[in-house]
Amino acid sequence: MLLSSCTAPLPPAAYQAYLADATHGLTHSTESNGATVTCTYRPTSLLVLQDLTGIAAASPATRDSLARAYAGKTYCTLTLARNGSEIENQFVNDPAAYQQVLSYLNTGIAADAFLATTPTDSVPAAASMYVRQYGATGHSTLLLVFDTHQLKPEQGFHLTLRGQRLGLDMLRFTFTGRDLAALPVLKFD
Repeated sequence: MLLSSCTAPLPPAAYQAYLADATHGLTHSTESNGATVTCTYRPTSLLVLQDLTGIAAASPATRDSLARAYAGKTYCTLTLARNGSEIENQFVNDPAAYQQVLSYLNTGIAADAFLATTPTDSVPAAASMYVRQYGATGHSTLLLVFDTHQLKPEQGFHLTLRGQRLGLDMLRFTFTGRDLAALPVLKFD
């Protein structure tokens, strides 16, 4: 029996706190060549809630329609920081390199991120989305999208990032089926 079926739905703030708590296995951080990299699983229900922000009294049908749009995909965020600032700032003294790394974070990093459910079943990221923070957060954040409709990520998966273009090692983040199954339900109301 899934733990999430035994607990009360969590309001958004508590749900996000649950995801961010590393003891639940849905957020992993590591150090690599002086940089801190954090990978967090992003459930589709949280993405649906974010899409509904600002929509007064969204109906269950609207929620279901949005959930179907996200179906078959797995989402993770990466946050990257070096010396307390955005990872790209290490390139700021070389304008050409700086522009290349911004482009890489926006689109190219998807080719260097892989989600694997078994040693033989893996997919590269289908897309990445990066929004510049201009020093507001002290780290770079991007969303990775994986087309997993033919895989079974709910049984657990590994996210691998080839980080050499950012001066990082090869990184691997493990999300177990047990931790994914224990994720509480998000309360929408």
